[in-house]
Amino acid sequence: MAVSGCHSPLYFLFFVVLLLRPEALMGQPDTINLPEVAVTASRLRGWQPGQEQSITDSLKLSFLKTENLSEALRSQAGVYVRDYGAGNISTAAVRGTSAGHTAVLWNGVPIRDPMLGLADLSILPLFFFDDVRLALGGGSSLWGSGALGGVIHLGSRLEEQKGFEVDYQAGAGSFGSRGQGLKLGYGKNGFTSSTRLFFRSADNDYLYKDLSGTEKRLPNAHARQMGLMQENSVELPGNHRLGIHLWAHRADRGIPPSRVQPSGRAHQEDEFLRGILDWQWAGARSSWITRVAASQNRLLYSDSLTNTFSDSRTRSLLAEAEGTHSLLPGLDAKAGVQFNYLDASSDVYSGFPRQDRWAAFAALRWESTGGRWQAVASGRQEWANGRAVPFTPSLSLHWRNRTGLQAGFAASRNYRLPTFNDLYWPNAGNPGLRPEQGWNQSLFIEADKDWNRWEALFRLSAFNYNVQDWIIWLPEGGLFRPENVRRVWSRGGAARLRLERELGSGAVGLEAGYSFTRSTNERSKDPGDPSVGKQLIYVPLHQGSGSLSWRSGSWYIAYRQEWAGRTYTLSDNSDWLPGFAVGALHLSREWRWKAFSGRLYARLENLWNKDYELVANRPLPGRHYQIGLNIHFSKK
Repeated sequence: MAVSGCHSPLYFLFFVVLLLRPEALMGQPDTINLPEVAVTASRLRGWQPGQEQSITDSLKLSFLKTENLSEALRSQAGVYVRDYGAGNISTAAVRGTSAGHTAVLWNGVPIRDPMLGLADLSILPLFFFDDVRLALGGGSSLWGSGALGGVIHLGSRLEEQKGFEVDYQAGAGSFGSRGQGLKLGYGKNGFTSSTRLFFRSADNDYLYKDLSGTEKRLPNAHARQMGLMQENSVELPGNHRLGIHLWAHRADRGIPPSRVQPSGRAHQEDEFLRGILDWQWAGARSSWITRVAASQNRLLYSDSLTNTFSDSRTRSLLAEAEGTHSLLPGLDAKAGVQFNYLDASSDVYSGFPRQDRWAAFAALRWESTGGRWQAVASGRQEWANGRAVPFTPSLSLHWRNRTGLQAGFAASRNYRLPTFNDLYWPNAGNPGLRPEQGWNQSLFIEADKDWNRWEALFRLSAFNYNVQDWIIWLPEGGLFRPENVRRVWSRGGAARLRLERELGSGAVGLEAGYSFTRSTNERSKDPGDPSVGKQLIYVPLHQGSGSLSWRSGSWYIAYRQEWAGRTYTLSDNSDWLPGFAVGALHLSREWRWKAFSGRLYARLENLWNKDYELVANRPLPGRHYQIGLNIHFSKK
């Protein structure tokens, strides 16, 4: 159901960008790297050295550039994504925590919805980001509320742009899937600019079986989204840098019925406009960064079958400043302050909820002579509407030697503030809720070795999370009401192996990963709670993946298999989704002609046509394909 006037600002932005001269625009390299330690004002890199980072590469992600972020996390980072099927929301569950326990940051700014307390990964196109990193473990001491299980960092790399570049990405596939992306950019004499346009649509009318076994086509599952991102950076005299980042996006989708529903007419529209203005200065021993960010989100939901309509809007204003100073060789100090204003308006709310958050944070980083040891101690204190939340200290250690062996350890206290829906939902919200909070510990050891044309990497990791005052909506007087009732203990480990062998002009590669996650409800205020001692819902105990690839000259082919064990759908573990294993085949060929280069690719997903679900009664597509083309032009 469209709303008059809500589309015009975004269409106007598209129109303006299409009129811009191409020499004022810029493109970005197609890479995803692990963070490097650097003495800068920003805490985005180098201030949590003991945390495990996801392992991925740009070649594999090039197959997914017209897809959303959830596809990249599931296939490349080994994250269990709660995918509700075509047209529906998708969220990440990291290390046995909930969807609201993974923070999502764009250029260091949180982008979660304050009403829901999470970010919908299905409307975050991968094409918009050059830098995608998943830091596993708690990060509240640096990033605040919600960073219990991990932090997803999204950003671009304007500073690497040189000359004029154009990138075009197009893909098409099964069930009416079509996607296009265009990046134009320019960088010279300290000025860089990037404009990205993205469009994707799909019918999503794939076949599935209802509860009686009858084969049907999924109805009301169409989806369309379009977006624009414009970023500029300019170096000013005196080692100053000014950056401007704008992002406008719109998604329009039908919400298909579940297996137990005969039909569905639900419809949802998501719109947001985000902007960031930042200033950086770097001196011989000190550096500073200040940032102001504003966002406005709108969600319209309607369902003619149930006569339901809601129009919700949220706004956010964030201002922060942080500085770093070198006290001694190898010893750096950081301090910062942050203010965040949030409000919401909705026809389901009786009032106009708002929240002021103030925070102060500080960190001390030490690095040994030669760089073998690194240690960071940090802490954060935040106040929400004048009430202090738990103080969150953290300690992060990292060690490496010259033979490719390294290890990391991190321990931290973390928290998540209740969402607006938790606090203010009509006749159900609980203003007395306490923040969820607890301690996390994690450890990893990694060996990286090259010998006789072989490259090998092996990593072992372990984690232990305890979260108190876990918020659950429970029945009370015929209604559901949120309460701080649970204490959750999540523990486990993972192993990852990567091997590559050079073969003349090419190479063969093998990757394998396995994770074990035991996440249980240890205590409840409800004496009859049957979930005590049971595994949390939608947290598989076992999960793994493996891939075999071959590269020769310009050709690349890979087979990937991912699997997960039984996943419980009820908190007493009386019902579950069976385990599944799905395969995928990827093929690509690179090409180059004068100043142009690119890649042709084909993907065959769910190769063995498995019938499976990641969320109960939300069927996912069977065997399907996508073909695509990437074109890159560069002129220095």
